[in-house]
Amino acid sequence: MKQQFMVEGAENCVDMKVTAMLIGGLDKLGVERAITKNVSPRGVRVVSTSESMIDDTLLVALPAGQFTFVARAAYCDALGKGRFGAGLEFVGSSEPLEMSVLATALESPQA
Repeated sequence: MKQQFMVEGAENCVDMKVTAMLIGGLDKLGVERAITKNVSPRGVRVVSTSESMIDDTLLVALPAGQFTFVARAAYCDALGKGRFGAGLEFVGSSEPLEMSVLATALESPQA
């Protein structure tokens, strides 16, 4: 099944619902599975079951496309029912996320 992605706004933000793995955070160890709500060259919004504190540093992995980035929590909103929406800003990379490469990788069938 081919997945459809919708580009929004001038920032090349893509409404993309894929599994993300969040590693680390302030006083946290381990890996948490989250779902992306949208992705842009500068960051990602995820929904998870853990609250992130502003300026927490996390490793964000998008396994389907084999992309991994260091990110800073820019905000975290309580969504209710034990869920949190966090805006994660990619940091420490001189190259922005290339959205067309990500979308192509996620649309390709995985072997």
